Order: sequence, then structure tokens, then C-alpha cells
Amino acid sequence: NGGAEQTESGAASADQKQTSAEDEKIINAFYDNFLKLAAVPRPSHHEEKISEFLYNWAKDKGCDVTQDDSLNIIFDVPAAKGMEDMPLTALQAHMDMVAVGDDGVDFDPLNDPIKPVRDDAADTLTADGTSLGADDGAGVATIMSLLESDSEHGPLRIIITTNEEDGLTGTFNLDPKWVKEPKYLINLDAVDSSSAIVSTASGDLVKGSKDVNTAEPRGDTAVKISISGLKGGHSGVDIDKGRCNAIIALGKFLKELSEQNIAYDLASFTGGSAPNAIPDNAESVIVIDSGSSDTIKQNAENYLAKLKEEYKASEDDIKFTAENADIPDAVIGSEDADSAVSLICNIINGVYSMSADKEGLVESSSNLGLFSLTPDGMTFTAYERSSVGEKQTEIVDSITALAEKNGFTVKTDKAADPWPYNPNNELMEIASEVYKDINGTDFELIALHAGLECGTYAVYNPDLLMISIGADITDEHTPNETLKLSSTAKLYKLLTGILLNAK
Repeated sequence: NGGAEQTESGAASADQKQTSAEDEKIINAFYDNFLKLAAVPRPSHHEEKISEFLYNWAKDKGCDVTQDDSLNIIFDVPAAKGMEDMPLTALQAHMDMVAVGDDGVDFDPLNDPIKPVRDDAADTLTADGTSLGADDGAGVATIMSLLESDSEHGPLRIIITTNEEDGLTGTFNLDPKWVKEPKYLINLDAVDSSSAIVSTASGDLVKGSKDVNTAEPRGDTAVKISISGLKGGHSGVDIDKGRCNAIIALGKFLKELSEQNIAYDLASFTGGSAPNAIPDNAESVIVIDSGSSDTIKQNAENYLAKLKEEYKASEDDIKFTAENADIPDAVIGSEDADSAVSLICNIINGVYSMSADKEGLVESSSNLGLFSLTPDGMTFTAYERSSVGEKQTEIVDSITALAEKNGFTVKTDKAADPWPYNPNNELMEIASEVYKDINGTDFELIALHAGLECGTYAVYNPDLLMISIGADITDEHTPNETLKLSSTAKLYKLLTGILLNAK
């Protein structure tokens, strides 16, 4: 008996080593492709370089590639021998990223590459001082690795889109014919390897603009007030985590100054990095009489203490500073300055309603993602999400009315179509079975409070069966973005397993 036990133990050990070697091979192939993507600047709206790279990459693989007017990349991959009769499956990811640098980092997103930092001991991939771009570089690199492998699959259609992060315009402009033929579509833009997204919310971008009047500064001292060190995050996925919105916090500080009858002229106010990112920084320049300087700085210290107390459960590194600055040539007229603060302090922001049907699911929300006020004009962008049409309309109408009351011209752009849950989704069932076979646990199926390109594909082809899967990514859209390396192997094995069973 003892000898038998020893033999079984040795066999188990060998299996573990084999599995580990297999995962390492997958991870290394993924990493090599991710490095290629990271070397090419690809912020949203500036995908020319990455689209050309992917076009040439697919051409080198012998594929007949289409690069459309929106720079989307589409090409078909033939089935493995004996699998020609399997249904056409589309694999879809997006090539753009939210490219942001950490405080104090010299980073030009249009020209500078991302510098990945691999830590095998910690099982992480991060970036040196910037966002990583795993959203959705992980999806694109997984597709590249799959097509470079000897993995067997039926006929595939690869769709890699542009500008997913800031308006889904790549998908909105995609010729619907590309998703009319496939039976299945697997989106590779999720951020949790243990679950699949099977339904998403619609989204709207509310954009306001306003000309402003200027005046000469009345005071003799300029102060720059800044808030930074916030976690930020995805305005859909992270909206219920109670994080501080830098634009809102700074606007409320200016409102408090007015309520305390501390006179100031507002010279500028800027904040946020993308409409769908919770703003993690904002700054404003005000002009005051020198006699108020100490009062302003003391108020800033007091306000920082208040913020730390208010957000002690969700923020751990808030910075709020007031420091002397150069006096600007002009300041904003008082009426326009008041309208800026009024909009910021009264706009709907954060969770608006929770789902009555699914516990813990945000039903509707709003994120004031961008704000800019300079002598050249004033603009804002808010991102509204909801799985309920009436709530979405309610939020948009409220923000529009507030903005128009404060003199803004407002327009609304569709940001995402809804993807309704389909209980008869055959692909969802296949993925669940494959996941359990591989991992021995159940696959979680979730509805997401965010927009995915799947919503538009559902409009283009209501019969298309879809899921969204991905690797483990945290803090996307921020310099803290982290990819769990081992999850890339987990994702790859799930994807190849689905493709073998997608009949």
C-alpha cells in the first residue's frame, strides 16, 4: 500500500509540473504579444498606429484583412482540419486604451510607449508610472496568442475595434454585416476570469459647452488649489465603491469659500481624464487679496481633514493643497464662475438607483468625468448609465435642465446600447460547462453596470449569442492598473475550450 501511495503521489506531482509548464508557456506567449501592443501608443481617438500594426500583423499571418474607415480591423481565420462545419464564431476586442500617467510622471500618451513591469513572484503585470492598457490589450494579446498557437477551432472572425473607451464609435461605425453571419460572439473585454458578462447597461454622454466672459484680476495673489491621490476607477464598475470625485470635491470647496464670504476670482478649473473614469485629480486657480491667503490655506487643511473622514472607507491617499501661483492675465466673469460651481455642486453624480431585481446591482448612475474652465470657454462631459430606459431619460433630462439653466449648450451622444439578458443563450451554457470542467467550480454569470460593444452587436443581430470574458484586471483606467498574470492562462484555456465545443 505504501508503494502504491508513493507512486500516485509522484504522478500527481508530475501532473502539477506539467500543468505549471503549460500555464507558463501560455503566459509567456501572452506577455510577448502584450509587449508588442504596449510599444505602440494607442489612446482613444488616436488609434492610427495600433490599427496599422494589427493590420500588418494579420497580413503577415496570411489573413485577408479589412481596415475600415474607423480603423477597425476585421479578418477571418479558417477552421482547423475536420472542424470546417462548426458555426462561425467572432472573437472581439478593442485596441484603444485609457492612457493616463501618475502624478508627476512625464508621459505623452500620443507618443510614449507603455512600459510593462512583470513580477512573477507577485503574479502581476503593471506599468511604470502609467495605466497598463490591459483593458483591452489583454483581449487583443489573447487573440494574437491563440492565432499563433496550434489550438484547434472552427471558423473564426476577428473584430478589433477602435475608441471603445470614449464612445464606442468604432463599433457604432462597424458595418453590421460583420456580425450578421456568426452564430456566436465572444467579447474579450471583461476583467474577471471567474465570471462571464451576459448583460450590460445602456449609456449616454451628456456634453455641455459655454462661452465665458473675462475680466482683469482684482486681487494681488493667485492660489492654485489641487486635489489628487484619489483612486478614480471605472465609472461603471467602480461607481458603487464610494470613491471621491475630484471635480465634485473641488467644486464644493469653492462653494464653501463663497458661503464663508471669502472673496475670490476664479481663473481656471480643470479635472478628470476621461468621461468613463471617476476623476482622480482636479485643480483650480483663484485670485484673492493677499490678506486672505492664510485663510484659504487653513481652509484647505480643514477641508482635507473633512475629506479624509468622509472617504475613510474608500480613499487612503487624498491630497488637497493650496499653494501660491502666478497671477493670470484674466479671470472668469463672476456670473460664469458662479454657473461653473453651481453645475458641479448640483449635478447628479454617483449611484442614482439600485436594481430591485438583482441584489447589489447598480441600476442607474452618473459620472461627471470631465470639466474644463479657462478664458477660452467652459465644457463638461457626464457619463450616464442605466439598465432601465426611464431612469436613463430621467438622469439625462435632469442634467440637461441644470446645464441649460446655467447657460450651457447641451448635446447628448449615445455611448452604449443595452444588451438584454437572454436565458436561452446557448453560448453561456457552453462556457459554464467548459469552465466547470477546467476549474471544478461554477462559472458566475453577471449583469454589468457598464456598456459593452455587445449591446450594439445585439442591435445589429438580435439572434447573435454572446458572452464577455477576460483576465483578472483591477484599477483599470488608472496608473494602478494591475493584471494577474496567471489569469491569462486561465482565460486562454477557457477560450480554447469554448471554441472546441461551440457547435
